[in-house]
Order: sequence, then structure tokens, then C-alpha cells
Amino acid sequence: MPTPLEELGEFSLIDRIVQRLGVAAARNILVPPGDDAAAWRVEDGCAAVATIDMLTEGTHWRLDTMTLGDAGWRAVAANVSDLAAMGATPDYLLVGIGLGPDVTLDEIDDLAEGMLEACLAHHVRIAGGDIIRSHTTTISIAAYGHSLPLAEVRSPFLRRSRAKPGDRVAVSGTLGASAAGLAVIEALRESEAGAEVLVRAHRRPRARVQLGHDAIRAGIACGMDVSDGLMQDLGHIARASGVGIEVDANTLPIEQAAVDLLGARAALDFALGGGEDFELILTGPAEALKRLDQAATGGPPVSLVGRVVGDHAGEVIVFASDGKPYEPARRGWDQLR
Repeated sequence: MPTPLEELGEFSLIDRIVQRLGVAAARNILVPPGDDAAAWRVEDGCAAVATIDMLTEGTHWRLDTMTLGDAGWRAVAANVSDLAAMGATPDYLLVGIGLGPDVTLDEIDDLAEGMLEACLAHHVRIAGGDIIRSHTTTISIAAYGHSLPLAEVRSPFLRRSRAKPGDRVAVSGTLGASAAGLAVIEALRESEAGAEVLVRAHRRPRARVQLGHDAIRAGIACGMDVSDGLMQDLGHIARASGVGIEVDANTLPIEQAAVDLLGARAALDFALGGGEDFELILTGPAEALKRLDQAATGGPPVSLVGRVVGDHAGEVIVFASDGKPYEPARRGWDQLR
């Protein structure tokens, strides 16, 4: 039988904790708990933006599928992606590391190297942290950044609660590549043609910081990143905004290598529920979203994949090519289930 925590689930548990914190929860800030990061006003005309995330061996990675260097990269990228999902610029990280009993000095060096490479790629610095011995290796990072100048933009943050009926839904890059990469690794098929792009998406993802900036300047108000799976994350937007979301499966941007190596059905299911792509979901007018496409300049493509509707509030429905609703093998990830 499921435990009470499993029955409640990750996202309901977060809501419960925030409600019980009462006066101890942050007040008088620009973005309270509920989005990818929190934000508050600072003196230089911007807002300070902060988030925290934790990755644990066995839950978020395994040493038979990636090195500690890869885990260090992903820990940095995941936190930077939460800032990108708000339209913010990353500045500094505070890193807490719990070292499992079997971690070697060489592996610690590899972890530090992976974090360094991710910091250089994302233009962020580590300001400090802590390290302890632990039963399981865990990396916890608090990321701090800043918004665009508040006086220069109409809405300084991408928020989950600002989708409106009539908006189109867009995503950056490709979806499902990370989950497909893990499947390829587990099947011992890394050496096959096309596998490299999937494996890299799993081990070394990139956060979409510039796209977040561009979306804010284009007047886009609603967005978040794809960390728990497209359907799961669209569900967060649907519930926060009180709208329904419909997705056309045929429009989803999927790596051809995932189709070639794993089959069309598996590639589609990974795109809908795989998670850890760290691409951005954006909703807004179609023309504004199309102008964000950066493929021609070396950035990520932006694809229109669905629409926001006024009915079936809080629900996400995917339609297959035959016009019938499509249900993937899983809709995404809940860290408590």
C-alpha cells in the first residue's frame, strides 16, 4: 500500500508545507512560492530571484548511467533552468554536498570539474557551500540571480498563473531526448548511430537563459521549464491559471534519433512524460512566440504545440493524428511516488 506521503504526492505536499509555514513564509515579495523561483525587489531597479533544488543518487542519477561529473553538471543546469524559466539571469550558486560512503577522491575531483564546466557554460559562479559525509550522495544547490530591469519591461517574470484562453503553447528545442538518452544508456546502445545527441541531452543538458530574456522582452507572461515531463508541467500551468490546455501530438519536436533507435511510440511517450529536458514552455500570442525562434542564429527552435482553452480547467489533453485523446505511458514525474 502507498504511504500517506505517496498518496499526497510531491506537489500537494509542497502546498501543504507552504500553508502551514504561515507567518514564517516569505511575505511582501514579488513572486511567492509556487513558481520555478521566488523574487523580491532590490535597490538597483531589478529583482533578486532565487531557487533551490536537490539531486540524490538513486533518485536523480545512478553511477551506472552517468559519472559524478555529469551529476554535477546537471545539478547546476537544473537550478539555472529554474531561473531561466522565470526570465532571470543567473549570478551565484551556494552548493551543499553530501558524500556517500564509497565516493573516492577522484570522483570528487570529477564532480568539481563537471560543476565548473556547467558554470562556465551558463555564466554563473559558485559563491560558497558546505560538504558532509552522508548515507547517499546528494547535491543541493541554491541559485541566485536577477530579473531584467523592472522599469524596462511590462511584466518582469514568466509565471505559471498567466496563461489565458486563446494563447498558443510553445516549447523550445526538442522534447524527450533526455529520457530517450537514459533508455539508450540502459540498453547499452551508446555506440549506435544517433545515440550521442540523446546521451548528451541526458547527461549534459543546457538551460535556456537567453530565451527566457527574449520571452520577457517580447511581452510573454507565462512560462516554466520542462523538468518533470511536458504533461506534468503543462498541468502546473493549467491549474495555476485555471485553464485547459490541448496539445497536438503531431507538432511535438522530437529528436529523429529517438524515433530511429527506440520507435515512434516510445519517442512520443518520452516527449510527453520523460522529463529533465530543461526546455522552456511558453504561452502567448502565436506571432510573438514565432518571433522567439532562435534556430537561425544557433539558439533553440521554438515550436507551437498546442493551445490554451477555457474549458476542462486544470486538465491537459493530448490529441493524436486521428483526433482522439492520447494517453502516454506516464504523464511525468512526482518525486514522492
